[in-house]
Amino acid sequence: MKEIRLILLVFLIVSITQIHAQNSASFRADSLLSEFKYSEALNEYMDMFENNMSIMKSGSAMNAAIAAAKCDKDTLALELVAYALDADSMFFDERISVSDPLEDCRLLSQWDAHQDENERRLAKTMTEYDIPLRNSLLEIYHSDQNSRGRLIRLSKTDPANKDELSRLWQDMKRNDSINLCKTIELLDTKGWIPKAKVGTANQALFFVIQHARPEIIEKYIAIFEAAAKDNELPKELFAKMYDRQQMYAGKPQRYGTQRVRKNASTKEMVLWKIEDTDKVNELRKEMNLPPLEDYPN
Repeated sequence: MKEIRLILLVFLIVSITQIHAQNSASFRADSLLSEFKYSEALNEYMDMFENNMSIMKSGSAMNAAIAAAKCDKDTLALELVAYALDADSMFFDERISVSDPLEDCRLLSQWDAHQDENERRLAKTMTEYDIPLRNSLLEIYHSDQNSRGRLIRLSKTDPANKDELSRLWQDMKRNDSINLCKTIELLDTKGWIPKAKVGTANQALFFVIQHARPEIIEKYIAIFEAAAKDNELPKELFAKMYDRQQMYAGKPQRYGTQRVRKNASTKEMVLWKIEDTDKVNELRKEMNLPPLEDYPN
């Protein structure tokens, strides 16, 4: 009996030690992710479990998926999202529905099934949500983002395919026109739609207006500024809208989020002029943006 108790005690001590080590490693990985050190964070997440995803918790798997997507490892990101859902039958995460880093993952054939399952679980749990309105916003969001994603992907993988690029461009413009009409109607009749009602699907409103004409941005930007101040909209998104409005007006941008073609004959992109280059990183940090030197080309 004493031997059995000793074995159980040793097992308990080992288990507690392993859990503590995993929690410490998870904290380090999460900290790296929050500091925009995506490659280091991903390595920490994977090393934490010795590349054995079978013991990864759903929340950590989702954070690892974001890090993987930021490192352009979309297939791994998709696997991690799938695992996050499989590991816990009650788990759901709004980032599966709306998240900039996972944008390219949405173009993978397996994505829709994961997204549908996530929405099923969310609707069952978030009973205070207006699900029909959320679904309408998600339809707008995916229409806006996916059409751009397909166009960008083809421009990188097959830039000589002018006919298909032209078709995708026309599809995007047609989607933009339809989405803009829907979004303006929502903003004019409902104003800002709070997260308490639809979750992060309200970000669809931002993306459509961000892609609209300068006068449309000018008309509605105050709504998005207020939303950002109330933590209803990620600050980094409003920073992009503010900078774009400044650029359209021919003024320097504040946060360094906007790039333009260096000249008409090249695809090389350069930063639009900046108000204060000495303070730009300080201002970016306030808006949850990485340092300007880490801004991707």
